[in-house]
Amino acid sequence: MQFVMQPGMVYQYPLWGVGLLLVGLAALSAVVFELVVHQFLSVEVRRRHNDAAAAIFSVIGVTFAVLLAFVAMLAWEGFNRAKAASYAEAARALDVYNAAIGFGDPGMSSMREGIIGYLETVVRVEWPAQAEGQTVDKGRTYLEKLNRVAIGLKSTGVSDGNLHAQLLQSLSQLWDARQQRLLAAETTIPAVVWVVTLVGGGLTIAFGSFLGVPSLGMHLAMSATLAISGALVLILITGHKSMTMSPLGWLQQISTLPSAGGSTGSGR
Repeated sequence: MQFVMQPGMVYQYPLWGVGLLLVGLAALSAVVFELVVHQFLSVEVRRRHNDAAAAIFSVIGVTFAVLLAFVAMLAWEGFNRAKAASYAEAARALDVYNAAIGFGDPGMSSMREGIIGYLETVVRVEWPAQAEGQTVDKGRTYLEKLNRVAIGLKSTGVSDGNLHAQLLQSLSQLWDARQQRLLAAETTIPAVVWVVTLVGGGLTIAFGSFLGVPSLGMHLAMSATLAISGALVLILITGHKSMTMSPLGWLQQISTLPSAGGSTGSGR
């Protein structure tokens, strides 16, 4: 039930390992259930009801397929939101970094060191924790420091005032992008949806065992194939979250920017 409540817990393990486990459990459960049904209901009895059972099974199968499509849509919409938020956060961080060039030391050094520290925290602490279903807010300290430094910068002219306003605006947008990323990372598929999906999949596979197939081996193979197909969709749904790490390459690239002390940019 913990996995149902928080599927992100599986991301501390290799996705291929989790996938093999799900596929194996689904196929084994289907085969075992079919063998149990075979012991209590003969093939002849089930074959006499094949017409009605097949019609009902087609309705159940379509209903479950629609449910899986709905859950997959929810999962991938969350992935797209997280991806967009991470790209926006990276872009806003780069804006702050570049805007700091127009100020002299020590303001420039403090701003650029702060943004690099923030990016390193996001890359090395927050994202790995979020990939495991945890919420970590370590980067807030750096943003609060950046706010204090930016507010304390003095403008001596119109151009400096415009640059200062641009820096403050970029910082505000960085805060907004960060909140969007945290919200996207915390958004999960409701537990009731997981329960209904798993129960519906189990009922679909179980009902298939009431069809009368002359060959037991063939029926076992069909039941296992049906179970594996459902498990593959669940792997697709649960596996999307690890893909939210892909935009992080941009953040990692930005975090390698030189510190203010080694910057070639000239301050005023």
